[in-house]
Amino acid sequence: MKIGTPQEVFDGEARVAMTPDSALQLQKLGFDCVLEKGAGIAAGFSDEAYRAAGVEIVGTAAALWKAANVVAK
Repeated sequence: MKIGTPQEVFDGEARVAMTPDSALQLQKLGFDCVLEKGAGIAAGFSDEAYRAAGVEIVGTAAALWKAANVVAK
């Protein structure tokens, strides 16, 4: 099962539902993780940090919704 996290759409919202660390924990439980490009930037997490944690990065929200079985916001 693939868990996805899109970028937040509300102005000033800095939270992100998946961090690189939580992605590692989800992967240990057998889940795959996917993130919309830039979703963690406002919370201080770069796309590179997610990639290093084994997270797939997709370019758009539409691509994320298509790729993920479950979406966490």
